[in-house]
Amino acid sequence: MFALREADRAGGGDNTIILNDQNMDQLLYGLGFGASGGGGGYTIGAALSKAIKDLVPVENRVLYDVARAADDDFIAIAGGIGAPSAITPTTIFKFAEYMDVAISQYEKDHGVKITGLLPIEAGPVNALLAMYYGWVRSQNDPSFKVYNVDGDGRAVPSLTNLVFGYNDYPIAPVYLAGNKGGTVSSSEIQPPPANAAAAEAAIRDNLAPYGDAAGILFWGQTGAQFKASKALVPNRFTQLVTLGAGAMANARDEPNLLQYLISREDIDSVYLGTLRDIKTGSLPGYDDGHLLIQTAGSPNVDLDIHYENENMLLLDAVTGAPKATAPSGIAMLFEVNGGYIPYNNGDNLKGLGLIGHRMITVVMKQKCLLYSGALEQSFATVLKGKPFNYSGPITPKNCTP
Repeated sequence: MFALREADRAGGGDNTIILNDQNMDQLLYGLGFGASGGGGGYTIGAALSKAIKDLVPVENRVLYDVARAADDDFIAIAGGIGAPSAITPTTIFKFAEYMDVAISQYEKDHGVKITGLLPIEAGPVNALLAMYYGWVRSQNDPSFKVYNVDGDGRAVPSLTNLVFGYNDYPIAPVYLAGNKGGTVSSSEIQPPPANAAAAEAAIRDNLAPYGDAAGILFWGQTGAQFKASKALVPNRFTQLVTLGAGAMANARDEPNLLQYLISREDIDSVYLGTLRDIKTGSLPGYDDGHLLIQTAGSPNVDLDIHYENENMLLLDAVTGAPKATAPSGIAMLFEVNGGYIPYNNGDNLKGLGLIGHRMITVVMKQKCLLYSGALEQSFATVLKGKPFNYSGPITPKNCTP
C-alpha cells in the first residue's frame, strides 16, 4: 500500500511510510471518522490534503517511525487551536504560518533547533496541518521529520487527555502564535504552566489577543526522551490509511460497508440509522450539542451522541444509559449522493443539510493505555464536568494492544 524509498528501507522493520496521492485520500477519510467528531472538519482537511498533493512531491510525504529519531534531535507537538468559526478551508493555511513563527521564536528563546513535529491529535485538521507544514519545510530542510505518532488515536477536548502529558518531559515552554494587533507574532505563556491542566487554563486566557485563533507549540523533547516515552500512540496514521482505504472502497455499497466495519478488530459496534436532529447546548464558550439518531428498525429517536466538538458520549436516547463513552471513538459516516462521507462536528452538519440523511455510527476501540490509570481518569474527569455531567462508568472497556 505504501511506497518506501530505498533510503527508508535501510532501517528495516520499522513503520516509516510514504503517502502517495491515493494514500492521502485514504488518510483523510480515515481521519474523518477516526477522529470521533473533532480535530477539525473533513472539508478543511480536504483543503490541506489537496495542497499537500499539489505542492509536496510524494518522496517528501514521509511519516517516520519513532526509532528514526536521533538522540540529539529536538521534537515538539504543534497544531491549531481556537474558535471553530475562525478555521476555514481558506484560513487554515495561516495556521501553518503561525506554527512557523512559533517554532522560530521557541528556537530563538531557548537555543534549540526543532528538527521534527508530532501531530497533536488524529483529526482531519490537526493531523494534516502538522504534515502540511512539516512536509513543505522538508523540501528545503531534508532533516526535518514528521512522525507516525499522535496524541491519542482520536481527537480530544482537553490537553489533559493527550498521552504526551504522561511522559517524562514537561509541557512548557508553551508558545502561541497568530495575528495580534495586525502583526503575526509569537510569545511564550508566562509563568510556564506546570502541567497540561495548567496549560489548558492559561491557553484559554491568552487566546483572546490572537482573535481566538492561534498556532500552538509545546511538549518539546529530545529524540532520546521521545524514544523512551512510556505513553505513545505510534503508527496511528498507518492504521487510519488502512481503515480509510477499506471504508472508501465500500462507501457506495451500504451492505458491504457495514460488513467491512463490523469485521474490523478495532471496531466494537456499528449502528445504521438516520440523523433526525441536532440540538445545540446553551452554555457559553462550549461547542456542545446532541446528535439525535433513529436507528434502522426503530420507530423513534433512540441514539444520542453528546459532543463538545469531539463526540464523547453515545447514549440510549430513551433511557439515558451509556452505550459508549470516550476514550472509545464515537465516529460518524453520512450518506450523501449515494455514498458515505465522514463529515464531523467541525463541518457545520446543519449547514450541509444532513438532517434526514442516513448515517452510520461506529464505536471504535482505542489503545489499551487510554483505558487505565491516569489516562482513563482524565477522560472520566472531562465526562463528569460540564457540559456532560456524566458520572457513570467508562464503557465499553474493550481496547487494542
